[in-house]
Amino acid sequence: MRKRETIAVLAAAFAASLFAATYKNPVLVMDFSDPDVCTGHDGRFYMTASSFGGLPGLPVLASDDFVNWEYVAYALEKHPFETFGPEHGNAVWAPSIRRRSFWKKDTKGQGRTWTHEYVIYWGDPDRGAYRVSAPDPRGPWSEPRLVVEGKGIIDTCPLYDDDGRIYLVNGWAQSRAGMNSVLTVRELDADETKAISDPVMVYDGVPDGNFTAEGPKFYKRNGEYWLMFPAGGVPTGWQVAARAKSPYGPYEARTVMAQGKSKINGPHQGAWVHCEIEGPFGEKDGSGEDWFVHFTDRDAYGRILCLQPMKWREDGWPIIGNDADGDGCGEPVDEYAMPKGGRLGAQKLYPQLDDEFDGTKPGLQWQWLGKSANFAGWATPFGFYRLYSTPVAQGAANTWDTPNLMVQKFPAFNFTATMKAQCGAKQPTEESGIIVQGRDYARLGLRYTGEKTFEVVYTECFGADKGEAEKSRVLATVPATVISAGIRTAQVKDVYFKVDVRQNAETPEKRLCGEPRCVFSYSFDGKTWVEANAASPFPAREGKWIGATIGLYAISGPGCADRGWIDADYFRVVRY
Repeated sequence: MRKRETIAVLAAAFAASLFAATYKNPVLVMDFSDPDVCTGHDGRFYMTASSFGGLPGLPVLASDDFVNWEYVAYALEKHPFETFGPEHGNAVWAPSIRRRSFWKKDTKGQGRTWTHEYVIYWGDPDRGAYRVSAPDPRGPWSEPRLVVEGKGIIDTCPLYDDDGRIYLVNGWAQSRAGMNSVLTVRELDADETKAISDPVMVYDGVPDGNFTAEGPKFYKRNGEYWLMFPAGGVPTGWQVAARAKSPYGPYEARTVMAQGKSKINGPHQGAWVHCEIEGPFGEKDGSGEDWFVHFTDRDAYGRILCLQPMKWREDGWPIIGNDADGDGCGEPVDEYAMPKGGRLGAQKLYPQLDDEFDGTKPGLQWQWLGKSANFAGWATPFGFYRLYSTPVAQGAANTWDTPNLMVQKFPAFNFTATMKAQCGAKQPTEESGIIVQGRDYARLGLRYTGEKTFEVVYTECFGADKGEAEKSRVLATVPATVISAGIRTAQVKDVYFKVDVRQNAETPEKRLCGEPRCVFSYSFDGKTWVEANAASPFPAREGKWIGATIGLYAISGPGCADRGWIDADYFRVVRY
């Protein structure tokens, strides 16, 4: 066979293998609650998700195929309100991301430019509906704007209609508004600065049996308006589609996906994406696929990501997942053929996990659990990240409300995280190390004694969110190295910390999956390891609306003014 023919055959075989490939759910075992996805002007897909009180907020991830994802930005550097301490479960609920493409006149009116704007809306249950925008998903993103003020407004999504009018749908939080299961629509002004109509209740899920209707996404297809939303609650709910001839309804609703016999519980809130190749000015080629990205709840692992095929029936209704019995309601698929749109065949991706702390900023995987009244940490040009200690509040039984925890999401069902660091202290009670954080937490660190030694301390707290007291035990006492540091000399110690996380094979009662069992270890040379809790692995637990997290901490006793620190040299994660 001639060389050119051989290359053609190999290329065809490679293409066929790509299109024959399959994916398995969940596609991403990471906590991306309430995901929404849009198609980018560059052919990629961009996703955001709830970040609640975490900072920075509104993560933006990119994918070529809905299966492989990577962090590219955050759309919210800080909350638009000034509060200190963790905002557990508050702040940023159920965002939506949309791309608008249009011709824009130049400043002199002599020409036009094909322009893109990416918009994210979210509901803050205590304040109202916010908006940010950017010319590119990677940013820079604008400062947040409060578009609609009101308590209880959550789960917001805009619709940019063909006639230029803009509508906003939202759900309502029972905890703030005293009601739920209701969806309302209002019109916004052309600049998206305020509502120009009163809200209209377009759907009440109670008469249909769709209690806890929430998280609506707003679409238009073939002249019809569509609301797609979950109902029935997070662990055991289902997906609903509702259509109308007007954005204000009346809407006819049907269940279009439910768990059925699938292993994928929920399945909860998500996004419909029509995947179609675009020309340079937004023209479509007529070939397209429909996909639905959603989450399923897995307790301490968080609300992890799944992908479902989506088809349109002859009667105009969608089916999400596999409708084996033809009743119009699909079930989630465990495995399915890879999407053919986007840039299929690109390099396999996974959100960043490792950090060598060599740059001017920590990696995009890191978030703070809250805002500190004082600065908490800095990147350095020295190859480490410095996190300063924060005093625990006087009388606090645990560190649930201590803000300066720098953490990342659990990255898999089974993994190992290893950190090399130097702990520094100036006064007794200053402590730093590695932590697994949730409503229960466990940590392993070095605590300065005041006698030129550090104690290796392992701590657990069960019921931290309820104010339960933590319990610590000292594993060892080790000498410190004395260095000159300001008014007081400082004590430092080089150390390695490790956490091995393995999923329990059995599912405990009232849980959705096997618990992550965490074994903490420490070493002073990176070779010989001492396990802190091998006889009783710590069972990680979810946080407030989020999965468990892992990261570094630095704390001290109340009133400790001369701050200690931890210098993290690297943080490396291996998934199994």
